[in-house]
Amino acid sequence: MLKRTLAALLLLSTPALAQTKVPDCTAEVVVEQREGLKLQVTYRCRSTSTLQFVADGDRVVRRVMMFRDGANREPTPSSNAWKVEPVNGVVEAQYSFDLSGYARTVDSNTTALQRGDGVLSLLSGWLLEPRGFGANPVIDIRARVPEGLVFSTGLPKVGDAWRLAGTNVRFAGYTAIGKLFYEEIVVPAPGSLRAGAKREDAVVRLALLDGYSDSGRADIVEWVKRTAIAESNYWEGFTAKQMLVGMIPTPARGGVGFGRTVSGGGATVMMEVGADVDRMRLFRDWVLVHEWIHTGMPYLRGRAIWFMEGAATYVEPIIRARAGWKTEAEVWKEWTSEMPQGAGAFSVGLANASGRQNYWSGAIFMLLADIELRRTTDGKMGLENCLKGALWAGFEASIRASVEEYADACDKATGTKVMSGLVDKHFSKEQPLDLAKLWSDLGVEKGGGLNDEAPLAKWRKMIVMGVRSTQRVLRPWES
Repeated sequence: MLKRTLAALLLLSTPALAQTKVPDCTAEVVVEQREGLKLQVTYRCRSTSTLQFVADGDRVVRRVMMFRDGANREPTPSSNAWKVEPVNGVVEAQYSFDLSGYARTVDSNTTALQRGDGVLSLLSGWLLEPRGFGANPVIDIRARVPEGLVFSTGLPKVGDAWRLAGTNVRFAGYTAIGKLFYEEIVVPAPGSLRAGAKREDAVVRLALLDGYSDSGRADIVEWVKRTAIAESNYWEGFTAKQMLVGMIPTPARGGVGFGRTVSGGGATVMMEVGADVDRMRLFRDWVLVHEWIHTGMPYLRGRAIWFMEGAATYVEPIIRARAGWKTEAEVWKEWTSEMPQGAGAFSVGLANASGRQNYWSGAIFMLLADIELRRTTDGKMGLENCLKGALWAGFEASIRASVEEYADACDKATGTKVMSGLVDKHFSKEQPLDLAKLWSDLGVEKGGGLNDEAPLAKWRKMIVMGVRSTQRVLRPWES
C-alpha cells in the first residue's frame, strides 16, 4: 500500500506538459469486453481532506459493481456518493462499472445507449465525480482498451490523457466506447484560415455506432468532411480545436433526426442519422451545420437560449448558401416564412421568449445585428466578424459567459457598440418590432423576391453571400 501511495504522489506531482497545471486527480480507465462492456476505474486525487465520489443518479449507482478505497475497504454509498479519506495526501478509489448494462437500461440519446458492441454515453454516465475541492478539480483521464475497441471524448488531449477542466463531470459531454467505426478528421484550427495566420490543424473525432452499411458509413464521412470545410470557410478555421461527433443510426428515419451539442470541458455533438443513408438528403439537411455553430460559441448563462439558438438558426443557411448548397433567394424565402414566429417576443423582451420563439426571435435579432454592423462600418464588418472575433478571443464552446460578456467581445472584435446596444435594447425590454417594415426596407418581398431599390438593399446584398468571393464546396456528385 505504501509503494502504491508513493507512486501516486510521484505521478500527481509531475506535470503532464510544462505549460499546463498539475491535475488534481487522475482517473485510469481499463475497458474490458466480457459479457458486454465493463470499466475498471482507478481514481487518485491530491487532497488532505475527505472526498466524496458522486454518481449522477440512482441508475449509475446500480451499475457500480464494486467500490473500494485505497485501503481495500468497501464503503457503503450514501445519497449516491462514496466517502473516502485521504492517506498521506492522496485519496484513492477504485470501482467497476457495467457500462453495457447501464446503456441498455437507459437507452436514451441524451444520456447513454448501446448499438452493437459500442456505447455513446455522457461522461457522467460512468465516471463518478470527486467532490470536496471547493472548485471543479482538473481531472486527467487515461484509458486502456483492447485492440479493436475505441475510447474517445471531446475533451482536449494533454499528453496521453484526456483533460477535464473548468467544469464538472455532469457537463463534460459524450464519450464513445467499445467496438464502433471511428475516424479522426483533420480540419483547420480556429482562426488558422485568416490572412497571414499560421496554418494549424484541429481534429473532429467521428464515432459511428453499429447499424450503418459500409457505403452508408462512407457517405456519412464524406458529408462530415465537406460540411467541416463549409463551416471552416465561414469561421476562417473550424469552430473548435477538438471535438467528438457521435452518430446514432435510427432505423425508422431515413434522414437526419435530432442533434445535440454538449460543450462543457470540450465540444461534443450527438446526432441521429437514418441507417438507410441517402447522401443527397444529408447535404440538404441543416442539423449538423446548426450544431457546429453552437460549438463555435460559449454556453451563455441566464435566459439566453434565444441568443444561442438564434445565432445557429440564422447563420446555418448562410453557411450552406456560401457553400453552394442553397440559393440566396431560398434563404430569404425561408426567413420571411419562419421569422414571424419570433416577432412577438420583441414585445415582451427576448429574455421571455419561449419554444420556437427562441429560435426565430434570436434569428431576427442576429439579422438586425448583421444589418447594423454593415451599416455602421460601411460594409467592412458583419455578424461573422462578431462571431469569429469572439471565438478567437477565447469565447469557445467550453466557456460559460453572460450575454453581456459575449456582446462586449463582439464589440471589441468589430470596433463598434452594435451588439451591446442591441442587447440593451431587446434583451429584457419591451421593444415591439415591425417585421413587415423591416422586409420592405430590405427589399425582401413575400415569397423571397428581392428589390434592389429598397433603402437597406445595399446591406441586404452583403448578408447571405458575404463581401468576399464565396468558396463553393462541391458535393460528391458534383466533383
